Amino acid sequence: MPWVLEEIGKNLSSGSVSPSPLESEPKGEVGITVTSTILEIGGEKDLDKGLQKAIDNKDSIGGIIECRATGLPIGLGEPFFDSVESVLSHMVFAIPAVRGVEFGTGFAAAKMFGSEHNDAIEDMNGTTKTNHAGGVVGGLTNGNELVFRIAIKPTSSTPKEQTTLNWETEKVEPVSVKGRHDLCIALRVPVILEAVTAIVLADLLLLEQHIKRIIPS
Repeated sequence: MPWVLEEIGKNLSSGSVSPSPLESEPKGEVGITVTSTILEIGGEKDLDKGLQKAIDNKDSIGGIIECRATGLPIGLGEPFFDSVESVLSHMVFAIPAVRGVEFGTGFAAAKMFGSEHNDAIEDMNGTTKTNHAGGVVGGLTNGNELVFRIAIKPTSSTPKEQTTLNWETEKVEPVSVKGRHDLCIALRVPVILEAVTAIVLADLLLLEQHIKRIIPS
């Protein structure tokens, strides 16, 4: 509600800023790599096909993006309120247009038996046969690859004619938003998702003192 923000003299932007320089692929003492991939657009794994659906309908469309982080130490996070899933979700939902998040097998786990979903430990290093948990167990990283996905809604502004209430006439009338609009804002999100994930992981590493709290100048 932008008019509310104007009334109280506040501005809201869609940016997140790190207090210090961060790389999504630190190569030094930490050695963590963060990557993200668009898995599907409009339910289509063929991204061009998904985009074409929106073009043909003169509409906008959403998508699903997967993020992975490798090289994480065991034990980052907390077992309750500040679990890895909690802090990541908190940050992820600050990205405009995010409508859902799932870790590991995610919602598909609801269709599995416990014996299927359990990640069997294979050695003393904690290596597991599968990674249905997505690298987080009991709120803590378990040394496996961190895997989660987010759902991005279609752009609200679309040239396709719709109906809405006209506040002046108090009647429902047709409307079509003119101008340039994003066909699919999910295309813009991967680099943002990598950045916010790197920020969260850096915070967790600082809390566990895996990296120095003071960065040398």
